[in-house]
Amino acid sequence: MNPTATTNSNLTQKYNLYGWGPFRCGGILSRPIFAYVMLCICTFVQNFTVNGANNAVISTLERAFYLDSVQSGFFLALYDLATVVSSPVVGYLGGLYSSPIFFSLNMIIVAIGNIMVASSNFVNQGMKINLNSQQVQNSFTTDNVLFQCYKNPYNNQSVTDTTCLKVEQLSKSVTNAKALLYIGNCVTGIGSVALLTIGIAYIERIFPREKAAYCQAIYFAVGTVGGALGIVVTGRFLLLYTNLTPKQYLPAWLKPTHPLWIGCWWLPYLIYGSLCFLIGIFVSGLPNFEVPGQKYLIQETISPSQPKSHASTNREDSSVEITTTTTIAITPNTPGRNTDGIVNHAYSSDTLYNQVTPSPSTTASNSPVQRRGRWKDMCAIICELLQNVRFIFIVIANLFEGILLKGFVPFITKYFEYQHQLDSSTATLITGAIALLSVVIGCPIGAFCMNRYSWTPKRCASVCMVILTLSSFLFLLLTLSCPELKFQYTDCSNENSPCCHNIYRPVCDIENRQKMYLSPCHFGCTNQTLSSVDSTTLYSSCNCADNTVLSEAACRFRRIPCTAIFVLAILGATCVVFFTAFIQVPLLQVLFHTVPLPYQNMALALRQTTVRVLGQTTGPLIFGFAFDRSCLVWLTDCYGRRTCKVYNNRRMGLSMALSGFLTRFISGTSCGVVYFIWKFKYSEDIPPNALTTPTTDVPAHTNENNELTRL
Repeated sequence: MNPTATTNSNLTQKYNLYGWGPFRCGGILSRPIFAYVMLCICTFVQNFTVNGANNAVISTLERAFYLDSVQSGFFLALYDLATVVSSPVVGYLGGLYSSPIFFSLNMIIVAIGNIMVASSNFVNQGMKINLNSQQVQNSFTTDNVLFQCYKNPYNNQSVTDTTCLKVEQLSKSVTNAKALLYIGNCVTGIGSVALLTIGIAYIERIFPREKAAYCQAIYFAVGTVGGALGIVVTGRFLLLYTNLTPKQYLPAWLKPTHPLWIGCWWLPYLIYGSLCFLIGIFVSGLPNFEVPGQKYLIQETISPSQPKSHASTNREDSSVEITTTTTIAITPNTPGRNTDGIVNHAYSSDTLYNQVTPSPSTTASNSPVQRRGRWKDMCAIICELLQNVRFIFIVIANLFEGILLKGFVPFITKYFEYQHQLDSSTATLITGAIALLSVVIGCPIGAFCMNRYSWTPKRCASVCMVILTLSSFLFLLLTLSCPELKFQYTDCSNENSPCCHNIYRPVCDIENRQKMYLSPCHFGCTNQTLSSVDSTTLYSSCNCADNTVLSEAACRFRRIPCTAIFVLAILGATCVVFFTAFIQVPLLQVLFHTVPLPYQNMALALRQTTVRVLGQTTGPLIFGFAFDRSCLVWLTDCYGRRTCKVYNNRRMGLSMALSGFLTRFISGTSCGVVYFIWKFKYSEDIPPNALTTPTTDVPAHTNENNELTRL
């Protein structure tokens, strides 16, 4: 028996059949199409829980953890910041080990992150349960709002909130809950990069070249749809109370439409985390369809004098193909690019590059001694890309689109909730529907128009310029604001306010429901009774008015105050998200055609890093800061945390409108710069549908600029 043949047979069984260790099986589980379907399920579930759940529960997290908008924006930014840190490590190790192992770790770590986020709710709730159990002997309960001001609600020097007496012992639990919330989302970001990096290369490896591009497009589309559906589904969980308390045990006035309602935001994280864990275990058995690290081994063992004919360009042999393509050094004089930086994409293809016989100097770079020079080559490529003005401005356009996408989408839910008095569940449902329909329709229409009308890269730049610039004016519709909740303020209620800074329990006059107060404590009420008719709580003996009775049940919340402005806001948001999806493919084509073909991978990496570090991490912070600047009523708890309860709707609309308008207008201006540079400085422009692979029976020639051409 030949030991080498036995070893090769074992490797083939190990990396081409589904299973673990010696337990392997064939059939549908070992086919590339099944691996691709499982990969799509992974990216769908991951986006469902990350981009869906995180964007849906922002306002609920603020109420549950007393966060301001900047802090909730920081919660969102931590995810993207973690992906930037972990992407290089995962990308490097992904070529040395089996890809399904990374897919499995991806889903398991995301599951751990989700469970950590959900666990922060129980750490926070545990503090409150212990506190209540110690106060059972008192005739009052913490549910009695007047109990918090019972000593002397009119003496600012008195301790008016007994729940704050043990602040030193309880602050640690509150801090731990908040830290666990942040760390959980950071862990999710660390674990979610494999599907975005190794997954793309895995699809490229298991499908022929003509199918890989379509499969990758579907792969990204599935993830986008998962994020939009995640917003919709997670919003439905917010109809349940956070403690899963049955409705019959809740106060009659505490409904999902009430400002004090806290939805069950943590339950979807537990469900999604458990689902990710199960999927992670299952995908660990997927075949890798090649021996891990084989391409690096072949690069080191191929002799520089080995003739090119020994290497096949067959798509099925991915290791040899990679070895062949990497023998061409990427230098400023690489074929496919002339000295003016113009890319002749009509004649640039991998097949043509692979037909070029490498020079001894370039093949020598594959030796272990010369591989250290690749870092210098990479730095040289980066420096040259940074000198490409068109590339710089197209990255700027992507950067500001990243700021807008990560800031506008999560906070538009909060905008609907406070500006138009919608409950959290309805607001997330509207946002998810807008995102889902716009993305599903916008991306295919954009790609269809580009191919149908043969848009050249320069035309794509002009289309992006026009669409981005015109759609920026849609944000100005947000300046049309609706009236916010109006609370009554008198000299008497202002005197009571210092002792009630951590109490927010809106009450209204049962005789005149238009008169609303922040709490019965603010109105100076000292007596609380239950109505014999409907068991509602009534507050009386108020020093700010005689013979006035207040009640929570008398207030009416979450009724759209101005229907016309609400409809305009929905239409404007739909158009903005639709045009954002519409230009994605044309914008990518502009990027591809502003750099030489061998530099495209590095250009994409630079764009992605810039957008994530400077765009997607700062977008939530910028829009969160805009929200905090428009706050009217801050509620401060015993531990120094604060959250906004009432916003100035006009200032909120102006902040959102100006932030969105300036961000989108800068993106359109950047695309305009690219277009005009292309128009006045460069004349060569090839339509994307002209990118055909040249036939091999026509001899290749080089022009005076050392650029490959064909007769």
